[in-house]
Amino acid sequence: MESPANKTFIDYDSEPVKYCSRCYSLKIKYIEAIHSDCCSVCGCTDTAETTIDKWEKLYEDRYGQKFVQPSGNPRNSPIFKLSISALKGLIFNKMPYKRIARALYPNFPLHLSKADSIVLLFDKISKDNKLDDLRFALINFLKTNKNGRDKEGTSGRNEANKKG
Repeated sequence: MESPANKTFIDYDSEPVKYCSRCYSLKIKYIEAIHSDCCSVCGCTDTAETTIDKWEKLYEDRYGQKFVQPSGNPRNSPIFKLSISALKGLIFNKMPYKRIARALYPNFPLHLSKADSIVLLFDKISKDNKLDDLRFALINFLKTNKNGRDKEGTSGRNEANKKG
């Protein structure tokens, strides 16, 4: 039996890839009826072949972004691309501003009106240079909401209390 250390490394990045010359799609298939390769995206039959590295460079030059976007970095989130006024609008219209304010400032006063609370929150955030902290708090809130939790941050407790 051959050990994994003795196996040769296959460099798949050096393998040629076929792509559409019009839209740079990699979704190329052979169409028997026309006896030719065809792009599944735009229907073009003009294809080219290159290495994956050169294709990625061609794609990025044409579309202004990489085909495979890095993921996992919260700074790539749309929240980090929002202006301060857009963040204010988002928090005012769609977020539990009191919970977010308390996450950043545990002693944040809760007796103020919504508008005054948001003005105070952004004033404190700008003075303390905590804009990134606010963005991270918003991302975490959106993640917990997306994972099936209700507005109170619980999953199912409120429904059980309503029934019983």
